[in-house]
Amino acid sequence: MTGGAGIRAWLAQVWPRTEAALVLAGGDVRVPLADRAVLGEVYDGAGLAELRGLATEGEFTGDICRCPGSLTVALLDAAGAVAGAASLHGGTDLAWERGRFRNNFAVADPQGLCAFLRRYGAHWL
Repeated sequence: MTGGAGIRAWLAQVWPRTEAALVLAGGDVRVPLADRAVLGEVYDGAGLAELRGLATEGEFTGDICRCPGSLTVALLDAAGAVAGAASLHGGTDLAWERGRFRNNFAVADPQGLCAFLRRYGAHWL
């Protein structure tokens, strides 16, 4: 793991509060999450558990991608507020709270993550 202990600790606090996830158009762009097109929604426990596994198994790279990413996964708490968000980069990496942590996460199963996101609305992946 490359400098990801703080992010893993943060994720360990965010995921238990997560009640839903949204797949949103756009990566790390200057458009507020609330103003983006919703491509897909995950409300069921099985879907959230699958997303959690796909989005937290892997290694941190110690660097960030220079592209803005292609889409964003926003985790929502019980009140519907965004508890955390990650942008998808190159179909292989997630940037959890990129501006805060500046450390891409190379997911262990990028094909599985892309297949999951396609099932929930990201049809161009």
